[in-house]
Amino acid sequence: MAKYNERFKRKLVREYIAGKGGFKIIAGRYGIADSMLRKWVAAFRHHGTSGLQRRRAAYPADVKLKVLHRLWSENLSCRELAAIYNIGNPHSISTWEHRYRVGGIDALMPKRPGRHAEAMPGKKPQSAPPSSDSSEKRLLRENERLRAEVAYLKKVRALVLATKSAQQKERK
Repeated sequence: MAKYNERFKRKLVREYIAGKGGFKIIAGRYGIADSMLRKWVAAFRHHGTSGLQRRRAAYPADVKLKVLHRLWSENLSCRELAAIYNIGNPHSISTWEHRYRVGGIDALMPKRPGRHAEAMPGKKPQSAPPSSDSSEKRLLRENERLRAEVAYLKKVRALVLATKSAQQKERK
């Protein structure tokens, strides 16, 4: 359930537009953040009462790309673009931008709902069958050797510490 219903949002936006106070005054009167009231007023100015409705949408990649191009070309803020395109969370736009810079247009494609194969427990990726003297076997042998070396060094260190402590006890 949404924290603030559409009627409450409309009431506060109308108070602001009627000039009954600024963002901080009206927001303080109702105990909300002034940034939230700013977002509601901007959404109302661009889309009317439909801008105040709660929405949860999956945007296609072409819409995301269109928003990003406008972000870069017109140098608008994410909050302004969210109001213009009626996007519920302005942070989504910065997330899209990051994804686009890292993975290109493919990173903007909406993901199918549900669990993905890589997230499924118990599923191990198929690997190529090991050859007679594969790099995997070589790495396993090296791993065993290094473990033995570490164990040996730990024992030597413990022996040195034991002899030092015994010598200090003899001096006292």
